[in-house]
Amino acid sequence: MILILVSILAAMIQSKVIEDFDQYKPNQFPTYFKTWPFQRGDAKEVYRVQEEDGKKYLAAFDDRDFSEQVFREFSWNVEAFPYFKWKWRARTLPKNAAENNGATNDSACGVYIIFGKTSGKALKFVWSTTLPVGTVFEKRPGEMVIQVLDSGPKKLNQWRFHSLNIPQMVQELLKQPMKKNPTGFALLTDGNATHSPAACDYADFEISANP
Repeated sequence: MILILVSILAAMIQSKVIEDFDQYKPNQFPTYFKTWPFQRGDAKEVYRVQEEDGKKYLAAFDDRDFSEQVFREFSWNVEAFPYFKWKWRARTLPKNAAENNGATNDSACGVYIIFGKTSGKALKFVWSTTLPVGTVFEKRPGEMVIQVLDSGPKKLNQWRFHSLNIPQMVQELLKQPMKKNPTGFALLTDGNATHSPAACDYADFEISANP
């Protein structure tokens, strides 16, 4: 009977909040996020929880060429929850940045879907300074592919919502079926290539059974 109830409850769950930053105090680094070894100090300078109208979010600001990536790993049954959702708000676009060029590869907002922190396999979605929405750049074909979801200053300082079917995106961008569950997501706001400030706010990360 208990197992039946558990199965029924599981079937009723349509979404799970992964990170809404409510558990943190303003100006605090979100402690559930990991960094590369010895880089946590720099990451704390870039990423800090803030609050606006009672709503908490993660504010990222890099004007010191840090380029620090932070990871939020969690158990993700992508068959039950194929959709990944979040909001972001670009504040400052790195000057003349374009993600398809190593010399200008900066993004105000960057969200990775990661498949093992050290595997090198990931999808990256960005708010680009110059590249048009829909642009796809295969940085390492089959392993690391970047897609532009928002672009330019027109929607600057406005929250933008995204919901992506991750198995579908893996098939489209990596050109292969997804064989393993994602291990989490990562964030990167950086301006180190163009040596210019970059800033983005992130909020409301969740996985869902529906768009």
